Amino acid sequence: MFYSVDPFNQKRTGVCIRKVVYIALSALAAVAIIIFISFSALAGQFDSLSAAALPQNGSSSGATIANLHVVEEIDLGDQGIFPAGHELATIHVDGQVYTVDTHEKTEEELAQLFGFTLENQDYTEQVANEYGYDLYVNRLTVETTTEEVEVPYETVRVADDTMKKGEEVVTTEGQNGVQVDTYEVRTLNGETTTTLISSEVTVEPVDQVITYGTNSGKVTGFTNHGSSLDLTSETITHVDSASKTFTLSSGEVYSYSQALSCTGFAYCQPGGITATGTAARQGAIAVDPSVIPLGSRLFVIASDGSVVYGFATAEDTGGNIKGNKVDLYYNTESLCYSFGRRDVTVYVLN
Repeated sequence: MFYSVDPFNQKRTGVCIRKVVYIALSALAAVAIIIFISFSALAGQFDSLSAAALPQNGSSSGATIANLHVVEEIDLGDQGIFPAGHELATIHVDGQVYTVDTHEKTEEELAQLFGFTLENQDYTEQVANEYGYDLYVNRLTVETTTEEVEVPYETVRVADDTMKKGEEVVTTEGQNGVQVDTYEVRTLNGETTTTLISSEVTVEPVDQVITYGTNSGKVTGFTNHGSSLDLTSETITHVDSASKTFTLSSGEVYSYSQALSCTGFAYCQPGGITATGTAARQGAIAVDPSVIPLGSRLFVIASDGSVVYGFATAEDTGGNIKGNKVDLYYNTESLCYSFGRRDVTVYVLN
């Protein structure tokens, strides 16, 4: 069997093959051009951006800056190295976290890009990391507040030997004072701390004064019973605790700094020398110097008025004379035994 070959048909077939190849090559070239143009545009856009942002939670940052491009991942270049001239900043602001390519942008430009502002006391902190830094935007407010608090008054008790024992009266009403405390209130990123920075008493408290009686006998004065233990014919007829004065039966008035309730004893030491180097004698008594200073001028009387020792000087001390105790000198042992132990009032004269 013989087959004939149509030269015309063979020629037409070759033309068709060439056309197909041409069309395929043209299509490939067009695709390549489109890919090149798209890549170039993307690269140019990346370089022209203020930043390429990637929220850590996968959502958009919400920025409306023109040409802001949110990418799914940040290209670290060949072998995981970030391109030269670029660095990553992880921005922590208002509870959100963003990672951006700063591309030589300042903090102010980043703030404009993401739409946040720094108020009067806000500040930023940078912490370096492997590819750039973490940028923390700290929201800070500092205020001062004041608070008034009461300053409680104190109670003072004052003895008055013109009042009977067991009696007492409030002679001055106590009043609370006022103190103003100033605090600094700092709120940093929603957490508040309060610090006391100053306190000032604007109204002083007034002590409450309670006057109580110590006299077991007469209230207005004492009557001299003419006891052999008396060293004076005088006795106290009136005591004014407000002015701290007392009046003797002669009419003379003496002022005093203290009226001490003491336990009185008596001693006799003929020819003895006192702690101050003076001769032991009537009118020189032993005291506790921490209570009554040596050299003090005194007037001593039994609390019930039964004995008026009279004027005396604190010149001696004694091993057993501690606190509110006094030892009264008498010339004879019999007088000492007669005196025994008694409650006395010792007026420390001015």
